[in-house]
Amino acid sequence: MKRTPSLFTFLLFSITLICWSCNNKLSRSIFKPATPHETYAEQLKNAGLKESTLYRTWMESASRSLRQPITVSVPYLEKGFFSSDLPEAVGLVFEARQGEQLNVLLRLKSADSVRLFMDLYAYPIDTSSGPKHLISAKAGDSTLSYDIDENARYLLRVQPELLATVSYDLQLTAGPSLEHPVAKGTKNNIGSFWGVARDAGQRKHEGIDIFAARSTPAVAAADGVISRVGTNNLGGKVVFLRPDGRGINLYYAHLDSQLVVSGQQVKIGDTIGLIGNTGNAITTAPHLHFGIYTNNGAVDPLPFIRPGKSTAAKVISNSSQLGDTMRVTTNQANLLKNTPVRLEAAIQNGYRVILPNRQKTFVLQQALQPISSAIRTLRMDSASVVYTAPNPMAAQLQATLKGPGVKVIGEYQGYYLIEQENNRGWISREGLN
Repeated sequence: MKRTPSLFTFLLFSITLICWSCNNKLSRSIFKPATPHETYAEQLKNAGLKESTLYRTWMESASRSLRQPITVSVPYLEKGFFSSDLPEAVGLVFEARQGEQLNVLLRLKSADSVRLFMDLYAYPIDTSSGPKHLISAKAGDSTLSYDIDENARYLLRVQPELLATVSYDLQLTAGPSLEHPVAKGTKNNIGSFWGVARDAGQRKHEGIDIFAARSTPAVAAADGVISRVGTNNLGGKVVFLRPDGRGINLYYAHLDSQLVVSGQQVKIGDTIGLIGNTGNAITTAPHLHFGIYTNNGAVDPLPFIRPGKSTAAKVISNSSQLGDTMRVTTNQANLLKNTPVRLEAAIQNGYRVILPNRQKTFVLQQALQPISSAIRTLRMDSASVVYTAPNPMAAQLQATLKGPGVKVIGEYQGYYLIEQENNRGWISREGLN
């Protein structure tokens, strides 16, 4: 006897079909593989560390780096230091343009084998929605590359595994995501850029003009397929090339001759035509009009072939002091004189520092001094509560600091950082003389 499927079986089949067919956020999150950072966090939990202070500090550092990133500009170079006694992560947010290829290079300096996690996020203007994960470096890789597909802000997070002490050099650069569309070794120059007025201001230039001698080869800027070969009034003899795996079309115009056919597969550097001045360029010198089109229309081709963001400023501040605590000598825009800060990374002529509340900012090298000298000396006849941080909710030190020779070596938000016989901690200034 033929049996009718149960309601439960029907519902189960329907739910499965929806999950596999829908392209919504929920289905993507279910089937998206875990990142190396997420896999490592799960391993820590499985090892029984979920309730440990060390694990919670590590996870909070990862979260804080996404909530409170430091703004930088590409190209960027820093020499940094992570210490095993303070689980940290760094978040760097920066602007990138469509067509650029972001390149991250991380050089580790450690006697031990250390795992270090690199994750790239899209960083929305409305931060209430949170960063969107884009790509992670594979376990053990020291490089990460990503083709930028829209003008936006991006965030790079770097974090080592627990109990790691490591120095590193981190470099962010932006290179072209396409090759140059004119043959290498030929004399050429860009003579007209994106957006300039055309036809007495009635339209704008939707590309760049690369001037070169007549019959100079115009070449494939990417591996792909020739999607169209034809002619039109503006471009004259034209060729369209669709790069493999990318949602863009490359437009070659004013060609003297076309050397490919529609449907032809081409590789980078293959000649697709010879430069001329056909179409509405008949009265100008030979040049290639190079354009790029997306589903949303034309975009500026220049970042695709010449971003000019490959050389970062050198680090001239003293990287041997990384990990040390120093003191701010003058009032800054976002922190006050005598604030103790921990040096996390050296950048150009300054440092990225960690404030007592774990937030981060930049300080010039010349605005810092060693913390060894005292701001003042306290006479403490009775023991005060000494905290590990300038916060009444922080843990209390077991050591007793009292007597006539207690040094004040820093101050922050109503607290003194005091030191006596190599013991250091924070006390409230309230009630002190």
